[in-house]
Amino acid sequence: MLKRKEKGLTIRGFASLLGISPAFLCDLESGNRAFPANSKKYPDLLKKIIEKLELNANDASLMSKLADESMLSKDKIALEVKEYLQSVPVAQQALRKAQENNVTDEQWNEFIKMIERKK
Repeated sequence: MLKRKEKGLTIRGFASLLGISPAFLCDLESGNRAFPANSKKYPDLLKKIIEKLELNANDASLMSKLADESMLSKDKIALEVKEYLQSVPVAQQALRKAQENNVTDEQWNEFIKMIERKK
């Protein structure tokens, strides 16, 4: 929100630039809604925000981290994550197994890299 205001952008104006509703942007900024990952409804939203606000690498990294953490605050899960977990029961099983086996960040990062190579 602070960067948006520094750029002189209103909620309505910035929402328009991003192609989202002002209410949705307001909910994101206030923490009332989990930040959506890339989804059909909001493709590349984080990338658009970073570009429109002209964030430097450090601020972009912080923004990405905050977006990732937003789904964990106030016990919210981004809708697309919830829908995916509901539609792919084996993903639920994988997460339970990861928890039971104390999968490390390094192991998750390797798993993510493996998934990205499949594209």
